[in-house]
Amino acid sequence: MRSSPWLLLFLLSLFGSSECGISSQWDQCGCRWEEWEAWGTCDSECNGERRRSRKVWMYTNMPGCVFDFNTCATNDMGWDYSRCNAFCHNGGTSNSYSCSCVTGFYGDCCGFQVNCGNPGSITNGNLNGGTYTYGSTVTYTCKTGYLLVDGLSSRKCELNAIWSGTKPRCAYYNSCSSGPCKNGATCTNIPDDYQCACTNGWSGKNCDVDIQPPVLTNCSSDKYITTSKLTDLVEWQIPSFTDPHNFPIDVTANYLSNEFTFPWGDFNVSYSAVKPSNGLRTNCLFGISLRPNPCPPINVPANGALICNNWRTDYGQFCTFFCKDSYTVPRGVILDDFYVCGASGSWTPTNTIPDCSVMVTNLQSTAGYNIGPTYSSCSDNRREMQEFYIEKLSQSDFSYFCEKFQGECIPENVSVQC
Repeated sequence: MRSSPWLLLFLLSLFGSSECGISSQWDQCGCRWEEWEAWGTCDSECNGERRRSRKVWMYTNMPGCVFDFNTCATNDMGWDYSRCNAFCHNGGTSNSYSCSCVTGFYGDCCGFQVNCGNPGSITNGNLNGGTYTYGSTVTYTCKTGYLLVDGLSSRKCELNAIWSGTKPRCAYYNSCSSGPCKNGATCTNIPDDYQCACTNGWSGKNCDVDIQPPVLTNCSSDKYITTSKLTDLVEWQIPSFTDPHNFPIDVTANYLSNEFTFPWGDFNVSYSAVKPSNGLRTNCLFGISLRPNPCPPINVPANGALICNNWRTDYGQFCTFFCKDSYTVPRGVILDDFYVCGASGSWTPTNTIPDCSVMVTNLQSTAGYNIGPTYSSCSDNRREMQEFYIEKLSQSDFSYFCEKFQGECIPENVSVQC
């Protein structure tokens, strides 16, 4: 009887022919399977794969049976695969192939947690909270006498592994304790500094710079005085200068006493006080005007024109008049005279200008009537009347008024009223 040798064939390769399954020589070559071996180790901590193998027996004395695994079956028939470790850490969800991690965790197995790291301590303050993972919160506090500034007192670890906000700092907040503000100023603490609210008259960082000028009281107001005298004595009150800070004050004045005999005119009285300690000055200035007594108004004659000086009328008034064409004044009235008002405040020869009430065309005789210069139209003859007035005044007993005020004694400054 012929012997029956069997050969045990191991799996030779993971890759065999392209077609899977038992070969057509399985029965011819007397092939049969061994039991599956134990599963191998999982290839991943989570969501991995494992495999196991099996052997095949073949009877080799059969003609045409080559000693090869593929004689019995394709290589893949010798292997078996399965998923393993289908789980995720920290509450993650597995689909046997990958993990879906809960917020704040990451990695293939969700084994890593988002960590922002230590956010850093602050000088003169404290960092509160020792957990630095996603969702954790830390707070900052300062020591007594310091104030938290330039950042957030509370910061949170965010999903991008960065702390929210910026780290604050502790600024010194008790600078007023050293009493830096002087002269009654109010001190307010601010971070790393202080502010002084100065009282009146003081300035500077510490309110120690004197900006108080001399304080003035009893400064006289302007004086306007009328008098019939060419000069008159005027008195005033001497002003008072004081300093709330009690520094010395130097006072100067342009008059040695509080009275002076002034002529007609305009004058300025000046007192000046200066503090040598800071150079600040306070002035008392007022004016004194001395004028003749004012003149009452004088009438414009009927059918005539009143012509007067329109400059320096507070020093004196000099008026004359014209009659309109075909009119004159009553018999005996002098037409060419000046009506003058001076320091006495009264008109000479009278304060009433006579009317041009007599019609020349009705006169049968001009004897006793004064027929002086006339005009036909106030507007057309205004310039002629102004020039006539300047010439007449300059040649009169009152010519000094033009000599004293030459720049103003011009036709343009002559008043004509019709």
